[in-house]
Amino acid sequence: MSLNAPRFITPPTDDQERFPFRSVWQSLIIETLILIAVIVIVYALTNVFNIAIPAKIQQYAVLGLAVTPYGLWLTFSWFAERRAPQPRRHLIAVTILTMLVANSVGTPLISKYFQVDNWLPLAPAVNRIIGYTLTVGITQELIKYLVLRYTIWPGQLRVRLDGIAYGIAAGIGYATILNIQFIVANVTAPPDVIAFRMFANYAIHIATGLVIGYGLAEVYFSDPSPLFQIFTLIVAAIITGIAIPIHAGLVNASLSITSISAPKPLFGFGFSAALLIMVGIIIAGLIRNADRLERESQASDED
Repeated sequence: MSLNAPRFITPPTDDQERFPFRSVWQSLIIETLILIAVIVIVYALTNVFNIAIPAKIQQYAVLGLAVTPYGLWLTFSWFAERRAPQPRRHLIAVTILTMLVANSVGTPLISKYFQVDNWLPLAPAVNRIIGYTLTVGITQELIKYLVLRYTIWPGQLRVRLDGIAYGIAAGIGYATILNIQFIVANVTAPPDVIAFRMFANYAIHIATGLVIGYGLAEVYFSDPSPLFQIFTLIVAAIITGIAIPIHAGLVNASLSITSISAPKPLFGFGFSAALLIMVGIIIAGLIRNADRLERESQASDED
């Protein structure tokens, strides 16, 4: 056989032809499971086996915990994206821009202007939910929306899952900056406390990032009511407004459920995981249904 004969490659499968993009849900599941495993290991080392970590090592350990979600996202989302036949662009730009805006606008607005720590933690339960929704929730979700709206929308949206991928990128950026700020403000906090707070920030901002990304994608592909994007922003803000006081109540044993015999931080950890799973399942179902309706509509038009 001639050495110059043309080489044959394996033709793409039907699934590859239909969807030549990175699997967003697979990446998110892998990252979340690894993150949960890291937290369980940290908790076991510090609370079950009572292993004392030297102060110098602990400083680097807690910093590593703060950026672990971002590192996992880079490994299983961004690097995987580069290997996809049709990669999504500007993901890194979205995370960095979200971090910059969150640090320069979001945090000062929440802590210095709204001063939520001075009045919301002691307010009644319903007032806390409303207060966190109208201050922290609206601020954080509006920042994510504006970053996505003026960086990737609509030019980078090819399928609905593109909106989800960029929403996750914005969420991971916001969660990372909050984790770093928490370490700076609590330099002596033990690793398990850092780990639980890190996961709480991750869960809330990934969950709300899914909602914001879904809203942007649906507005572009389905052209719903002009109020639909506002509705998704409000939903994301409400999720934040509900999640913050409930998580704090579980961790601080201010809710009756904490009378159950178990370490208090685990309740907050379980709530954060349940929140992320529930929102992820709902958004995945909505996208699957929208894609199905679109395929059925196209098939009927062809007939």
